[in-house]
Amino acid sequence: MEPYIQFQHITKQFGGTVALNDVSFEIRKGEVHCLCGENGAGKSTLINLCGGVFTPTKGEILIDGKSVRIQNVQQSEKLGFAIVHQEVPLCSNMTIAHNIFLGSPEGRKGIFLNEKYMREKTKELLEEFQMKTDPGELVGNLSIAEQAIVQIAKAVYSKPSILILDEPTSAMTNDQREVLYRIVRKLVKEQQTTVMYVSHRLEEVMELGDRTTILRDGHFISTRDIKDITIDDLVTGMVGRKIEKSAWKKSYATDEVLMSVKNLSRNRKFRDISFELRKGEILGFAGFVGAGRTEVLSAIFGADRPDAGEIWVNGSKVDIKSPSDAIRNGISMIPENRRDDALIAQMTIQQNAQMTIMKRLKSRFLINRKKASGVMEEMMEEYSIKAGNVKDSIMTLSGGNQQKVVIARWIANDPRILLCDEPTRGIDVGAKAEVYAILQKIASQGIGIVMVSSELPELLSLCDRIIVMHEGRITGEISREEASEEAVMRYAAAVAE
Repeated sequence: MEPYIQFQHITKQFGGTVALNDVSFEIRKGEVHCLCGENGAGKSTLINLCGGVFTPTKGEILIDGKSVRIQNVQQSEKLGFAIVHQEVPLCSNMTIAHNIFLGSPEGRKGIFLNEKYMREKTKELLEEFQMKTDPGELVGNLSIAEQAIVQIAKAVYSKPSILILDEPTSAMTNDQREVLYRIVRKLVKEQQTTVMYVSHRLEEVMELGDRTTILRDGHFISTRDIKDITIDDLVTGMVGRKIEKSAWKKSYATDEVLMSVKNLSRNRKFRDISFELRKGEILGFAGFVGAGRTEVLSAIFGADRPDAGEIWVNGSKVDIKSPSDAIRNGISMIPENRRDDALIAQMTIQQNAQMTIMKRLKSRFLINRKKASGVMEEMMEEYSIKAGNVKDSIMTLSGGNQQKVVIARWIANDPRILLCDEPTRGIDVGAKAEVYAILQKIASQGIGIVMVSSELPELLSLCDRIIVMHEGRITGEISREEASEEAVMRYAAAVAE
């Protein structure tokens, strides 16, 4: 089969950093071509070259045998590319329908917006994705998974010849993933759409892909047919080393209670939530999307106000009305949405890492630069943060390194309790292993961790106990000795024994 897209000797440099180094491979028309590699391997840079965000330092891109120069988003779209990025770039204060048709002439009737047409077409599109939400709903009111579906629907509606999906299922339920797989297969079969699919979920690479290309540290490693490889082959190619499979981690939990949550409730979100967190314990929260886990963490951290209930820290009742109150009471939080809720894109790596400890770094009224640099060096060494220059934008880091910056920032604040909402979402297998080690180290220091995760294997391997929620209520609590995927799923679905 003839190649449709060819990357020939692609090199991309940012200052002294080489993001892609002489990368060459090809993608065939009408195939699902999976792009695999750790965070920092060069996948996002390659996607941005296709999208016209960057241009290659060296090398060229060919489409249908013709060399193309993609210098902006408009040129990319004209060539048939539609790109769905990992971090959802939708307008939260606009409706689903308006987001779908943003930039499209089809949503207009003369100089006016054709609201009826947009709503009808959006409704049809959402039904294809088995999403029953009103097209007039504001995107800001949707969950991260629903926003991802809207972004994919927008890309599909543009009828691209080349669809690039970057970690599309990282926040989705199993049912939502299956719907996406069906749509991708349909696009390939009926429209001969070429799909470049980036995912850290290696099981879905094996299920959905025709071929896969592996990148490592900006270099091309291999392109192979999926039918000829195993998941172990993928992992070895991606990381260049063996990753230990999930196994029970050592417990550091004591009998000392750090935090008690008593009958916490918030209208239409969760009801009568009660649990205790012990010193050195990693307490997991499991459940399907929409079960209320994130909302419970937000209420404890003061980002949302509960309607009823109490929070006790170190034996004293505390009144948490805001995140500032939570921080004063020794509670820190790593949110689910790294880009929007944890990082400031306009700030440097060092500024993002040290924003919670600025007072400590001041000499009178000014930041002591020598002290700040020393602290940053310690952070980078302790948390294995890989960065070319700490004065670069935080957005130049891979997702895994961004997450380590967020964790380092909050631990520098000396919390007694750390709330983690999907701490490994959208990061690769190598970075996940590093985050697991960091959380274990934090627990060994006596910090209590509450961890929400949709990844059952990581809950089972890391947590001392797992609390399971269903539709806003706690349906079960499982000790690590009793924990299994089957037990968690029964409670998550509220299935009686």
